[in-house]
Amino acid sequence: MGMEAPVPQDDKQRPNDRTFVFRAPEELDGRPAQKRIATNNMQSRTILITGGAGFIGSHLIRLFVNKYPHYRIVNLDALTYAGNLENLRDVEQATKYSFIKADIRDADVLSQLFAEHNFDSVIHLAAESHVDRSISNPMAFVQTNVIGTVNLLNVAKTAWKGKFEGKRFYHVSTDEVYGSLHDGGFFTEETSYDPKSPYSASKGASDHFVRAYGNTYNLPFVISNCSNNYGSHQFPEKLIPLMIHNLREGKPLPVYGKGENVRDWLWVEDHARAIDVVFHEGKDGETYNIGGHNEWKNIDLIHVLCSVMDKKLGRTAGESAKQITYVTDRAGHDLRYAIDASKIDRELGWKPSITFEDGLEQTVDWYLANDQWLRDVTTGAYREYYDEQYAKR
Repeated sequence: MGMEAPVPQDDKQRPNDRTFVFRAPEELDGRPAQKRIATNNMQSRTILITGGAGFIGSHLIRLFVNKYPHYRIVNLDALTYAGNLENLRDVEQATKYSFIKADIRDADVLSQLFAEHNFDSVIHLAAESHVDRSISNPMAFVQTNVIGTVNLLNVAKTAWKGKFEGKRFYHVSTDEVYGSLHDGGFFTEETSYDPKSPYSASKGASDHFVRAYGNTYNLPFVISNCSNNYGSHQFPEKLIPLMIHNLREGKPLPVYGKGENVRDWLWVEDHARAIDVVFHEGKDGETYNIGGHNEWKNIDLIHVLCSVMDKKLGRTAGESAKQITYVTDRAGHDLRYAIDASKIDRELGWKPSITFEDGLEQTVDWYLANDQWLRDVTTGAYREYYDEQYAKR
């Protein structure tokens, strides 16, 4: 979920009439009255969020902890290279929030956690997500994205014992499962899967398993497929934070091929809001595409970013663009992704809240103001924070 830059060498649904009962009324302003569902939004929930120390997950954790202080939120993360507890410093002391270091590949640990916490909901974000890494080590993606997801499905099915009222398994996925668009058009929820990389194949397989458990065992689920995310707290193997880092450090800006690949960019905070509304309002067995309505060729995006950085760093116009370096294209590189997000707008009332230009400037400002965070995640120093806060307790 997110366009990756080259890694530097040095360093259908099962429709039914059941509708989930949790909801956030403030998200429904302007929606037709007949689409509203009367519920008690103040009821307590106990939610397992996997991958909550990662980029998207940490933004979702922060949103839920602040917006729903009556919910018990358990953040499960293995703290691999892209998981960073510093992302959640501002909410780690919240009374109903807790963090557990664990791996979704460990089914026994998951069973113990379900028994201990009695989760009524799962929002599953934990995943290996870097295409280049999937090309060099596809088995790691099978183990986490496929086996890990099936472990969660099995444990939830067993723990809920067929009593699915008020339960929800929310699987967060990517638009990359749809393959590549060459002749215009957009990905819809009805688009056939055509994954092109080990990463997208592993995510497509996990999507299919979620639907299979819904069809076979009546497990209540929703799935969302999102476009490329950008924003604060993103690990710098992804395009935008890597370019910001390299621009500041005076390093080359590696661009695959001619930079003609097109991606639809979604501000991560808008994605978190979308997950919120799908979780509370989405219908069981449905899929929702989430996109930013912001298509950019990679090279055009990089030039815009260079222009922003020139201004932020006091450089002469055009100076940053001199760092652009074209490199050999990625194997099987998808040409274009583009999301049709009309369904989530029409049925749930969600749409992006910010223009790409404004979101990009806010993103640049955050990375420039948090240079130490960027240095820490590139050196591994943030792991000392975990040891200090948790391992010694």
